[in-house]
Amino acid sequence: MPRRTFLRYAKADIRDEQALHTYLVRYRAETLFQHWQTLPTVTSQDLFANAHPLELEIGCGSAEYLCSLAAKAPATNFVGLDISGKALSRAVETASLLALRNIKFINADLQFLYPLLRPDSLRAVYLHFPDPHCKPGHRKRRLFNTDFLDRISTSLQTGGRLSVMTDVETFFMDMLNLVEQDPRFEKVHPRRYLLGFEPEVKSLFQRIWEQYGESVYRFEVCKLRLQ
Repeated sequence: MPRRTFLRYAKADIRDEQALHTYLVRYRAETLFQHWQTLPTVTSQDLFANAHPLELEIGCGSAEYLCSLAAKAPATNFVGLDISGKALSRAVETASLLALRNIKFINADLQFLYPLLRPDSLRAVYLHFPDPHCKPGHRKRRLFNTDFLDRISTSLQTGGRLSVMTDVETFFMDMLNLVEQDPRFEKVHPRRYLLGFEPEVKSLFQRIWEQYGESVYRFEVCKLRLQ
């Protein structure tokens, strides 16, 4: 679907409770913290009742990019995670208008959702434009750290991909240095990192930062089979 047509669909305003019920899962932090064992896991079996490959976007926002992936790959399941209910409402509108059957959204904080990630359950993880928390006192809030890599390594299948992208160069280099020291991952591109990203449909965040003239820094790694 051409990008212009896709984005026109995404701007439509619908208020359909059935669509919210179909596409959106909301978890309270208290429930995730105290009663996570009672909740469905982030797997194709629990969320879609099938065994199709599963891909996860962390911080999907209004999910233009993820919905475009789902539209092109109906035999793959996609899950978008975000803490913003408003952004996910727009994501639900797009998914509903495109009649996607292979996508769902979860309104929760990833750090509380970790127990619901299952080993070897994900084919790909996308972390695009995470909050850089640039203030020195806030850097401990960054999502990308050794614990994140531990969790993602466990959840990814062997050969599964982790795609990371940001417009903040110093933040990007911190993430790149960290993943380069992790023997569980290997870059899938010959260059140390990549500049720019031109998918058929760009996310809202990418369009915003590019309008301000910011460069997009990215890397993609795969999970290795350790001996």
